[in-house]
Amino acid sequence: MTDGNTKEIQVKIDFSKMKAAMHNLGCKVNSYEAEAMVSELREAGVEIVSWEKDRADIYIINTCSVTNIADRKSRQMIHKARAMNPEAVVIAVGCYVQARSEELRQDTAVDILVGNNDKSNIIPILEEYLGGKTDETVKNENIKRSEKNCITENVAETGVPSEGLSRGTIDDEKASFERVSSGTASSGGGRNFKSRTSAYVRDINKEKTFEELRAGEIADNGRVFIKVQDGCNQFCSYCIIPYVRGRIRSRSLENALKEVEDFATRGYREVVLTGIHLSSYGLDFDNANYEYAMDHDIPSERLLELIRRTAEVPGIARVRLGSLEPRIITEAFVDELKKIPEVCPHFHLSLQSGCDRTLKAMNRHYDTSAFRRSVDIIRAAWDDAAITTDVIVGFPGETEDDFMDSYRFIDEIGFYELHVFKYSRRQGTAADKMKDQVPDQIKAERSEKLIRLDGAKSEAFRQSFIGRTDEIIPEEMVTIDGKKYLRGYNRSYVRYVVPVWGNAADEGKIGQIMRVRGTDFCDTCVLAMTV
Repeated sequence: MTDGNTKEIQVKIDFSKMKAAMHNLGCKVNSYEAEAMVSELREAGVEIVSWEKDRADIYIINTCSVTNIADRKSRQMIHKARAMNPEAVVIAVGCYVQARSEELRQDTAVDILVGNNDKSNIIPILEEYLGGKTDETVKNENIKRSEKNCITENVAETGVPSEGLSRGTIDDEKASFERVSSGTASSGGGRNFKSRTSAYVRDINKEKTFEELRAGEIADNGRVFIKVQDGCNQFCSYCIIPYVRGRIRSRSLENALKEVEDFATRGYREVVLTGIHLSSYGLDFDNANYEYAMDHDIPSERLLELIRRTAEVPGIARVRLGSLEPRIITEAFVDELKKIPEVCPHFHLSLQSGCDRTLKAMNRHYDTSAFRRSVDIIRAAWDDAAITTDVIVGFPGETEDDFMDSYRFIDEIGFYELHVFKYSRRQGTAADKMKDQVPDQIKAERSEKLIRLDGAKSEAFRQSFIGRTDEIIPEEMVTIDGKKYLRGYNRSYVRYVVPVWGNAADEGKIGQIMRVRGTDFCDTCVLAMTV
């Protein structure tokens, strides 16, 4: 379609002659979305090749922006892609793009920018770019959207939407979704050699609907991750995620279950329900606020229904939950989970600090006593419950006494696994403006102390499984010191290795439930024999 101000050249794209490579950075939600984009490319006829080993026509970098290191890795991968094939189409997608779109528009290494909530449109976007449309600002007719807005002004100063826009009420005014381009495009197919940079980056804060994606295939052979929720309304003072992922948006129960059923028919036995703020799942269906729900002890019925229905899908033997906000763990919630035998006793409760003063500065909405109550409720319900967590060291203003309070609390709780992060300043967040930023050397020292503590606590937890008969789902074949093993997890997320003899029957055990007996340690795994 054309009008007096718009000229378009339609070029049919033969994707069957193209090769694409995907590089993913970041969380399990990102992994799911990367697999979904790969699935879309395959369906269009694109051959998917190895990022490291093959030369591709299209490189896609699914970026992360949770820390400065993630930003740097994202930039490095963009430039690495350009170096691997100067004539390829390089596409940067995701959180780093959402945060730094104005900056990236000036980067000659990238051809196409795609923000969050448009990853499902990777094929129409490629069709438009490769089709060589010649208008300066093209209305995107391939992508049927409404109430979409392109971020072009709010990121100019800070790289993220302004605080007022991010926290304010959602404007219902409709606006066209436009692709903003620099310069003019070539008239033919193929890469346009930076004659333009196409940016599909909308105001994520105005998004109200969950973007439907289907992963097709996904990394682990024994487990499958199902993204059921996006966005976060918490605004922790250190975190950029609400600015780049937007407000909470939940996947419909019907669509989530369809994907679970699809994976179950392909032999997957374990489902991991994941999201940016999984504890908020379904609240947007009822126009509910998470803080209000927590303050008024409103049960998480939407999430519980999702878990129940997932467990009922034929073939699904395990349901594992992604990261949970600690306050969702109440006696009522856990009592309902206990009625679902498929639920794995593994809970990732994000702590961030074991010091109340620091938690308050982080805007975490709970204190250490509340966190401890949640842990006690879980351990009263399951003897072998694994509790894992995230911790940030070196938050602005964290004194040595604050850190030691945190260290002692973490020691007392006895987490199975501890993911330690050194505080990273994120431009546009409240913590970025705080005084008393902690020097990097002190952050590194505190991180090392917690990593050593984690090693001791993790080994102690694994020790409790030696001599026990258990069930694991092998996910892969690995070689350790020249010997082959099947490696997989039990319900408590303890990693096991089982020696094999290299015959074809061993390969067939991947993804199947095996009964084993723990005999010893093998690096960070429990060594086991089949029973």
